[in-house]
Amino acid sequence: MEELEKDPRISQKIKRFRNKQAQMKHIFTEPDEDLFNPDYVEVDRILEVAHTKDPDTGEEVTHYLVKWCSLPYEESTWELEEDVDPGKIKEFEALQIPPEIKHMERPASESWQKLEKSREYKNSNQLREYQLEGMNWLLFNWYNRKNCILADEMGLGKTIQSITFLSEIFLMGIHGPFLIIAPLSTITNWEREFRTWTEMNAIVYHGSQISRQMIQQYEMVYRDTQGNPLPGIFKFQVVITTFEMILADCPELKKIHWGRWKDILTHGRFKWHLNEKDMEMICRALLVYCVKHYKGDEKIKSFIWDLITPTKDGQNQALQNHSGLSAPVPRGRKGKKTKNQMLLPEIKNADWLATCNPEVVLHDDSYKKHLKQHCNKVLLRVRMLYYLKAEVLGEAADKAFEGTPARELDVLLPDIDYVEIPVDWWNAEADKSLLIGVFKHGYERYNAMRADPALCFLEKVGMPDEKLLSAEQGVSDGAQDAAERQFGK
Repeated sequence: MEELEKDPRISQKIKRFRNKQAQMKHIFTEPDEDLFNPDYVEVDRILEVAHTKDPDTGEEVTHYLVKWCSLPYEESTWELEEDVDPGKIKEFEALQIPPEIKHMERPASESWQKLEKSREYKNSNQLREYQLEGMNWLLFNWYNRKNCILADEMGLGKTIQSITFLSEIFLMGIHGPFLIIAPLSTITNWEREFRTWTEMNAIVYHGSQISRQMIQQYEMVYRDTQGNPLPGIFKFQVVITTFEMILADCPELKKIHWGRWKDILTHGRFKWHLNEKDMEMICRALLVYCVKHYKGDEKIKSFIWDLITPTKDGQNQALQNHSGLSAPVPRGRKGKKTKNQMLLPEIKNADWLATCNPEVVLHDDSYKKHLKQHCNKVLLRVRMLYYLKAEVLGEAADKAFEGTPARELDVLLPDIDYVEIPVDWWNAEADKSLLIGVFKHGYERYNAMRADPALCFLEKVGMPDEKLLSAEQGVSDGAQDAAERQFGK
């Protein structure tokens, strides 16, 4: 102590320490300080019910699996019936009856009628005059099958106008499911406004792997007495999620909202309004152009040509026994032969080329120059993806694309000497997940693979950075990547 007192700085240090201690005491003894979030004891949703018998009295006891407000699904707990809000029990019971499936078409454009007065929505809510105008405009564009953007200033109720627009569609008998993709900071607000304004069942798909698995188990589909999902019947009308969750290839969302060409359109971020037929035409034109300029093994040209040639029923060829598939392909330009060895008459005589002629479809000369430089890579990737499906994954390919966990898929792996491995935990399961990940997400989409709950990487290393995941989807050439993914699969 005497040695410390000799230091002229010690008194100031002690003074600063005591001041900081007093500040901390003030913070933690502030009477208005809320040390516990009251939302944590408010029932958000009920997920499941369980009936058991009391071992002592033999009386039936009912428990409900409760998801609490402001807490993730994985924090849900089983609670006694008497401890649960009866109103939430009624909401849960109303959702347990599968609805009758009645397919409703979008009405004809001429049947649109402007709403002159706001409907009275849930909780007696009504739109303001300018909000009614915005909702009418959204509805008019929907009737006329036109995409549009609502661009009001902040604070004027774009969320409410969008929700009431969907509510109008819902009241027509078209019950979705509707997909809302929003920034993470706003998804709770979307959920709250759906509950405030409508009777639609809106769920938020986000959170840890455990939470998302619980959402898939309890919130997505109706199940039979054996626990098997009933096909085509969904518990929800609205699912709210983030762009990153969509990119992570949620298997349940894939089944509901995505087809193969739709998947490409979603990932491609194209500047133009394209439909699935447009996308198919562009992909065929792109690969035809690559075939014409490919400088490599002629078997690859032959293989790609057969692959992209439409059959009479409009489907792609099944080429599992094609000679261009079984043997390794030399990379680079070694041993290149004369230009355009593929028989040009065969190209000229293909009548289907009239609808996807690359010289007509591909207008941008700079893009064609880029594509010409990379045509070898494009065709080799298509071949390898097809090989991965036909020769490596086999029957597991379709199940993998539907979202079946990799550990449940039977994939024959070659004998591998695990001497040089990327990380200590890498094993055969990681190899299988990598093969399936390339098939599902494409070449070098490592962040998408890491975020995929069906693969092992999410469990081992966690969710990738959302910015990296989003950037990964934006760096590729949309059309080129589309052709590789579609025809490679």
